[in-house]
Amino acid sequence: METRHLGRWAAQALVAGSMLGIGIFISPPVVAAHVQSPLWFLALWLAGGLAALCGALCVAELGAMMPRAGGEYPYLRAAYGPGIAFATGWLQLLATFPGSLAAMAVGTATFQLPVLLGPSFAAPVDLGVATMAGPTFWALALVVGLTALNHIGIVLSGRVQLVVTMIPLAVLLAVSLFVVGDIGAVEVSRESLRVGLSPAPSAAELAQAYLPIYFAYSGWNAAIYIGGEIADPGKNLPRAVVGGTAMVAVLYFVLCAGYLAVFDMSALAGAGEAGTAAAGALFGHAGVIVVTLMILLAMLGSINGTVMAGSRIAYAMAGQRHCFAAAGQLSPRFGTPVVALWLQAALAAALILSRQFDQLMDYAAAAMLISGSLAVASVIALRRKDPAHPRPYRLGFYPWAPLIYVVSSVFVLGALAVKGDLSVLMAAGWFALALLFHGLVVAPRLR
Repeated sequence: METRHLGRWAAQALVAGSMLGIGIFISPPVVAAHVQSPLWFLALWLAGGLAALCGALCVAELGAMMPRAGGEYPYLRAAYGPGIAFATGWLQLLATFPGSLAAMAVGTATFQLPVLLGPSFAAPVDLGVATMAGPTFWALALVVGLTALNHIGIVLSGRVQLVVTMIPLAVLLAVSLFVVGDIGAVEVSRESLRVGLSPAPSAAELAQAYLPIYFAYSGWNAAIYIGGEIADPGKNLPRAVVGGTAMVAVLYFVLCAGYLAVFDMSALAGAGEAGTAAAGALFGHAGVIVVTLMILLAMLGSINGTVMAGSRIAYAMAGQRHCFAAAGQLSPRFGTPVVALWLQAALAAALILSRQFDQLMDYAAAAMLISGSLAVASVIALRRKDPAHPRPYRLGFYPWAPLIYVVSSVFVLGALAVKGDLSVLMAAGWFALALLFHGLVVAPRLR
């Protein structure tokens, strides 16, 4: 699996595609429900983009320094030791990636497929022995189909990723710029200035609004999960991570300004899926179809990128005896981690069958905040612990980039934990249990 097939653009498409998912279309109404001011709304999306870019700059240094499969796992092991790496790896295996896959697949099957393919796709599906809700069935089909694509090989998957990412990215950006430039920029500015920053949301409301924003921006670190498969990673991996994150951050801010050009805050809060709602208000049924098709392509890219990246965690952990040995097996024909791929698909399927869409999104985002904060902070730990290690790319905005990311994440986690938010408590609980299990069972066995 260390054969380096992916170039810069395929890796950048993986980052952008992993980010450009259902979050930007379903999160804005959730955010608008927690903040009543357009300025607060735009400021939170800008803050989320800044945090994602800070995180991307940090993992760019890590990825170029140690271009391996497994995402944050190798860096956490080097920075903090095997216990933290084990706990974070299992948190990602049980929450981050299966939760993201489940949330995106259910969102696609609920919002996009019925619009494009007819209401029959939302109808129950008769399986002979039982009847399954339509969105549940098609969500499972998406996960299984894209897992099978990744089973066949990373080169084919990378080419598909490039197509299904760049087309919707370009079209959605063009449409959003048209909306803001033609009818919305002046109105957005007037409304923002009229309302100002009042009423100010509470700390808990800010945290609740930020969690879906963080989910929407998740994926900025996707390229590091396949670092061992990127050609010339010292150059291409930082360019892919930072370039892909910057592209999507610009698109998200323009999209959010476009939403405000179409809806006031109360209407946006009740819009449901903001992308198609805005398209329908502006362009009628034809606009709904075009935008929904672009969202569907973006979703396929996001799900595909998540399948590709997430499976590498179990593969890397198996090499350190932190996951069962079969997860480290590669297909003799395709060279892909087939057991890890299908294990991830099985966990995502179990979460899909729970049919708790909003909870899935928050659960995955809370797990990402924990693992992402530890990974970003490892830049500081490794500079102190191993300053002589070659770094083909060195973060210039140091130490502010890691500090901005970690402080914002800790604020959100702390505010939600104080409020008793179940998603944060579950993610933190999984992490604590895994850390305890490593100390009591795994570490003694490996001595």
